[in-house]
Amino acid sequence: MKKENKDILLKLLQRHKELGISDQIDFDKFYLYSIISNSAALADFPSDHIEKKMVDKPVLKQEMVDKWSIKPSLAEKLADILDFVADKEEFTTEVIVQHFGIPVTSAKRYLRHLTEFGYLKAFGGNKNRTYRKRSLNNQ
Repeated sequence: MKKENKDILLKLLQRHKELGISDQIDFDKFYLYSIISNSAALADFPSDHIEKKMVDKPVLKQEMVDKWSIKPSLAEKLADILDFVADKEEFTTEVIVQHFGIPVTSAKRYLRHLTEFGYLKAFGGNKNRTYRKRSLNNQ
């Protein structure tokens, strides 16, 4: 197995552990083994595809706290939103409200922060506003 593919698998493993999927099965023995044993399919899978969809939340959270001087609890919420929208081309405030179960005013405030910090770009007026992510590498 290529080192690059192994690194991708380890990132996926960590991501699934963070999401709590590993609590549902004997994750290390079953899931990782099944991926590694079928890793031939990964040879043709573009590694940047996985990289773009994954958000390193602890690093992003710390970056926000350090760079923008915000509270860790707010940075955690903002990082959660960025993680959720990582694979979405475009989304609305309502998508955030429904997914996180938060009030519209909170969702708008979080999205405004993310826009001001340069993580998102807003399009349209207040009623039809949509958001798109910016590359996290181009901050």
